[in-house]
Amino acid sequence: MQNLQTFIQQHEPTDNTSVRLNCPLCAGRNTFTLTKQHGKLLWNCYKASCKTKGGKNITRTKTDIKNIVASNNYHSVQFYHPEHFVQVHNNSQAMAYLKRNNCINALDDKLAKIMYDPKQNRVVFLVEHDSQVCDAIGRSMTRGAVPKWYRYGKSSKLFTCGEHSKAILVEDAASACAVSQVATGIALLGTNMKDADLASLKGYTHIYICLDADATRKSLDIHKYLSYFISCSVVRLTDDLKYFSKEEIKKLVWNSN
Repeated sequence: MQNLQTFIQQHEPTDNTSVRLNCPLCAGRNTFTLTKQHGKLLWNCYKASCKTKGGKNITRTKTDIKNIVASNNYHSVQFYHPEHFVQVHNNSQAMAYLKRNNCINALDDKLAKIMYDPKQNRVVFLVEHDSQVCDAIGRSMTRGAVPKWYRYGKSSKLFTCGEHSKAILVEDAASACAVSQVATGIALLGTNMKDADLASLKGYTHIYICLDADATRKSLDIHKYLSYFISCSVVRLTDDLKYFSKEEIKKLVWNSN
């Protein structure tokens, strides 16, 4: 335990941040996290065979408190996922869902951070903003579960997956992952487009609005709103894009204009 405590002391993060490291006990690659938040230091290894986890209270200095107040981030700190989340590769049902919905490439290419929530039996897509995790959205693997999609945090940020100049606007995180081989996938996650989203969307050369077939009215409303600021178009679909292959998505979207 002394070796673990020494390791933690050497790698202690700054206030309201988290770091991911190789586990000092099981040597798991990037499975060990250290989180410093609200006066607590928490550590956990997400490798299934490793039971390393713990936490302790820490004392804030006057400088720490002044920095928190000055940055005005006390009530809007980075989102930290629950400790019981595990790597999605550890659950066969979750992996089957990702393969069935064409999300594996996004996972393998590290375009998306995806985990598994064993307590709620959900595939969890981590939402990032400015390279920091700010929320998480989970898709239930239990048939008939309500809600099907569950938002863990309070952020209203959109889920983004991919690094392309063009973007495809879709309904959910799985669809955003599926289209990320063709264009940057952006998922509404059940929300409507807001003024706050414009800053991150203006960087794309064109946005294809590809919502579900029963959301035509919503698609047209979003197009009317976005077209004042960004080049965009509506693609009418007969089925969700996550059910199509990369080449099929290209044909459906690129041939829509």
